[in-house]
Amino acid sequence: MNLYVYTNIIIKNYMINYKIMYELKNYLLSMQSHWMINQPTYKAVQETMPLIAKYKAGSGQEDMPKTPIHKVVKKIYPEIYKVPLFRKHFCNLLIKEIELMKREISFKGNAEEDRLRQIPEIVLKEQVPELYRSMWFVVQSVLNPIFNALWQRDCADPSTIQIANYNLVDKKQGAWHHDDSAEISVVVPLNTGSYEGGGTAFHNYGEIGPLPTGHALMFPSFINLHKGLPVVTGDRYLLVFWLCDKQRTVDLYESVL
Repeated sequence: MNLYVYTNIIIKNYMINYKIMYELKNYLLSMQSHWMINQPTYKAVQETMPLIAKYKAGSGQEDMPKTPIHKVVKKIYPEIYKVPLFRKHFCNLLIKEIELMKREISFKGNAEEDRLRQIPEIVLKEQVPELYRSMWFVVQSVLNPIFNALWQRDCADPSTIQIANYNLVDKKQGAWHHDDSAEISVVVPLNTGSYEGGGTAFHNYGEIGPLPTGHALMFPSFINLHKGLPVVTGDRYLLVFWLCDKQRTVDLYESVL
């Protein structure tokens, strides 16, 4: 293979994998603060933190008591919960920003997934790093304490954070799947009421209609086979978190070496 052919192959591979980075137009969306969080939920998290610290200090010798978080989180099915996470104002700003994003970057399916399970998405870490950093802050300071209260485990490392889009043209519904790259999945609707249809089906339990804008659906990923229900009209936008504990994975791997 001559140098010219080799160089062209490298360039083509780069262009296939290259993704344009988008700079946020609304500075508020890049701020790593709690302005975007539902205030009763944030207050419950703050009040729960000392109880989590006490539980961890006891090395699991005592039970985790019921916490203020349990008052704002509601169980839908076994191990499937919902919680008001984001303020509606934040979601409205993000929807406006998504319309600007679409002028510069596009929603694309994950090429590593089979076609039935590909959903048009924008991957924040690669394409909108400013928004990724603010969402990473939410994971550390709000979602992970909620996981500790519910399941007594840390799950603060994003496998991915993405914006997904269901619509009649590109993808109106999902197929049955597990979120293989996650231990806990969090799905937040951004524009409930702007479309018809949607929601989530769980194979072992039943269907859940679209949650209110900004409310998070949370569930352990491995045990819950699920799919997105079809939209009938409009665009359904979701903020999706696939979360894990990378250190636990490293420890498990090293233990078998």
